[in-house]
Amino acid sequence: MSTARPTHPEITHAPLDLKRKHQQARAIADLRNDDKSIAILAWTEDRGTATLKMVTAVHGWPGHTLVGEAGADAAWWLAQHSDDQTFQEQVLELLQEAVRGGEATRRHLAFLTDRVRVRAGRPQLYGTAFGVDVNGIQAFDVEDPEHLNERRAEMGLEPFDEFDKAVRLHTKLPPATM
Repeated sequence: MSTARPTHPEITHAPLDLKRKHQQARAIADLRNDDKSIAILAWTEDRGTATLKMVTAVHGWPGHTLVGEAGADAAWWLAQHSDDQTFQEQVLELLQEAVRGGEATRRHLAFLTDRVRVRAGRPQLYGTAFGVDVNGIQAFDVEDPEHLNERRAEMGLEPFDEFDKAVRLHTKLPPATM
């Protein structure tokens, strides 16, 4: 990771603000689960996507050198939570290049790879994506599960069992319906 001052710190402000707003909106939507809070969450996701589209159109992936680690993390967050599947696929290619160039983390790449694959109806590679069904929270199908922890280690991720426990501990499930 780069510890040098980012070359374009001004680009960092909007993604950081939108990430913070998204996290707040998501927490409220999870608690209230009403039309208004869900609409606010959707609005923040749309703003995040629009902002990231502008940044990537001009600068490519906003990596560590361009926006610093916090800015790159916020950019990944916005991509990860975008509702635009086509844009996520495009960003995934940019993020792959950024990882090869040392401008982004393998961890971010693992999460976005899984998100894109699951949304496309394919099994995930790294076991980072979960969904809620009648049985509670479950990881989506994983390709070649026998080698999952090897792939996770290559991406800087903890073993799946540890991650699974953490996800279950920190995920608020909606109330059961009768």
